[in-house]
Amino acid sequence: MRVFAALVCSALVPGAALAGGSFPAHRGDSPWSFTIVAEPSDTFVVNDTDSGTIDTFLFRSEGPIVIEVPIHRYVGRTDADGHLLDVDDLVKRGIVSEKATLRLPAFDVDEKTFPVFDCDGDGVDDQLMNEVDEIFLNDEKLGTLKGDNGIWTSQNLTVPISKLKFPSSPGATAINRFRVDIDTANKDVVLSSGAVGCEVWGVAIDWVGIKFKASSPVALVHGIRSSGAVWGDFKAGLADDKVESDNTITLADPPAPDPAPVGCGADPYNDTIQNNVAQLQAFIPAIAERYGTSSLHFGTHSKGGLDSLGFISGLAASPIQVTVGTMGGQPVKRDLEAHSIVTLDTPHAGSVLAKYGVEARQLTALQSLRAGLNVAAAKAFEGAYYCDLTPARASAFVASHPLTSGTQGGSVAADADINGNGQIDSAEAAGFPLTSVANRLYQLIGTVADVTITVERRTLLPDRITVAEVPNGAFRPNDVIVTRASAARYPTYDITGWNHLNVHARVNADTIAADAQSSGTVDWRER
Repeated sequence: MRVFAALVCSALVPGAALAGGSFPAHRGDSPWSFTIVAEPSDTFVVNDTDSGTIDTFLFRSEGPIVIEVPIHRYVGRTDADGHLLDVDDLVKRGIVSEKATLRLPAFDVDEKTFPVFDCDGDGVDDQLMNEVDEIFLNDEKLGTLKGDNGIWTSQNLTVPISKLKFPSSPGATAINRFRVDIDTANKDVVLSSGAVGCEVWGVAIDWVGIKFKASSPVALVHGIRSSGAVWGDFKAGLADDKVESDNTITLADPPAPDPAPVGCGADPYNDTIQNNVAQLQAFIPAIAERYGTSSLHFGTHSKGGLDSLGFISGLAASPIQVTVGTMGGQPVKRDLEAHSIVTLDTPHAGSVLAKYGVEARQLTALQSLRAGLNVAAAKAFEGAYYCDLTPARASAFVASHPLTSGTQGGSVAADADINGNGQIDSAEAAGFPLTSVANRLYQLIGTVADVTITVERRTLLPDRITVAEVPNGAFRPNDVIVTRASAARYPTYDITGWNHLNVHARVNADTIAADAQSSGTVDWRER
């Protein structure tokens, strides 16, 4: 009752550091830390200290208790008030959970006691009401607190996800306002003197936590001679299925020395995967923090799949923490997680085209022309990526860089020959400057397993160039850059009939997203 003394708030103690994350330690007098629910994260957000009305025993005249709980996790489009649009569709697709849970400890809720005492001082006892503390979320009444005299009670409330406010864009914050109106049943009680209202009950709240589930956004990683812009159609396809994605990553290869190194010796120019992993270590955490999440899916094209594999596999030995929120002015951090990777025509077993490029490094431009069109083309397209994409080196890299535990993998391994006539026709060469070029590459990759170029130095005569090609045992279907066998590292989607330059089409994104939202090859549903 009113004669109760106010509770003394606990002092702020140093932040806790647990496996997988770090956050401020619990402060307050309840017997329960918020960790009874979970560690604070992007989907369990907690306010333990940031309110003048938290951790304090308050009566109606000192209230209401108001505690704001911020959500940083961007889920999808919202209305002007921050409520998710198309909620039913989002829940059906597994983008967000149908319900959210509010948890809080409340002290001294006398919901079953009906006191009798002289509230107005006229010498006549008044019949007063039990304690009714009304709970509101964003000004909508949820119910009343439960409990008993002089004890802490853990309160559990379940609300539709539509009642929460979410950020309107990546990087923004939404504030969910929790309010307790104290002792409302005695606000208008009529006393013996004719006066109205008596202040009887008080209550304290230790902390408030909101827990929900949400799907993770997709980070898109491009391949060689490309940029994040190449994902425009794919990103639009994911958006059709309400999947959030980020294509801001644009990787840069090491500058080419002059002359380029011959072969694949120890040289930064020959180690582009390591170079690109270092760039991803800067790009990826920033993307996660912008979306307010510690977990991502990866969509990758071509060599971007190998670069991403290098990044993901490194998380086991060297975790990266990202900030997903704040509590009491201190950051809430979680270890970054990769839930899945989808590779689009990634050369997990390399490509013979890269071996051509490496072999051509020993030749001058004139010598490459004399060696034939294939060699000349490889010489003309000299790139730092050649060494990493040779069959031997790519295969060894993949074998030594497994996915981290819990990371799912799916692959697209396309055959560009849609009509099955054994060659690439004009419709199948979309994106290539010439159909003849696409067809030549298709035949080369399908029939040649390996190549070696030798140079015999001769006095007073041009050097003798010998190009020795090792044939495949049987023709290998390919996307004009990578064989299906090389691309099919993980369980494959039923997606074929695309070449290397147009495989990230909008319709393919829709196919992958629809499969992932039904817990197919990989699972993109909320967790």
